[in-house]
Amino acid sequence: MAENKAALGSAIAGGAIATALIEVLFDKKALTLDEARTVLDRAMRMVGAYAAQANGGFEASQIIGSLLRGRFTARGTTP
Repeated sequence: MAENKAALGSAIAGGAIATALIEVLFDKKALTLDEARTVLDRAMRMVGAYAAQANGGFEASQIIGSLLRGRFTARGTTP
């Protein structure tokens, strides 16, 4: 049980750090919108293989999708 908590904690921390990094680089204009979307698209492809099989895969794809539809949408400017 403790192993599951550690794995889940690592996954949450990794996702939070990666998201924060993309946002900071985008805010500093070190990443363009297209580059940020490319990173998220690649991440979506990576989790896509696990979306139907692994616990949390579907949820991971939903989180990435919400970033692509939200802050990093291709429709117009970002907030």
